[in-house]
Amino acid sequence: MKFHEFTVDDTFFTDEVHMTKEKIIEFAQAYDPQFLHTDEEAAKEGPYGSITASSFHVLIAVWSEFIKMDILGEDSRGSLGVDKIQWQGPVRPGDTLTGIFKVINIKEITDKTRGIVSLEATILNQRGQEVVKGKIEVFAAV
Repeated sequence: MKFHEFTVDDTFFTDEVHMTKEKIIEFAQAYDPQFLHTDEEAAKEGPYGSITASSFHVLIAVWSEFIKMDILGEDSRGSLGVDKIQWQGPVRPGDTLTGIFKVINIKEITDKTRGIVSLEATILNQRGQEVVKGKIEVFAAV
């Protein structure tokens, strides 16, 4: 979508992401090798009583589904970053996640070739509980 096609309050829902034990361990071994994510026996003694997904894994897996929706598509011009990520609850094997991306601000920038689209990202589990929340700012072509 072009920058001017976005409006505040536009809301996009991703397809579901199913978190398996295998995916959780594989991601964690490569990118976040904490015992909470990689060692089932040790995780039983941890704060959640079981293995949990890295919150970075949760964010990236759901962001991937947003990108696959092709909302930004060829009009994507990169990103400014992510702000105020809040890890709000554990994600366990068997959980199913859905992302909600809501446009909270749009701002044209001085180069007139792109604008900033600010998205509130909320990730819910299958029980409707928020597990991750944050703000993502992306550039879109004008």
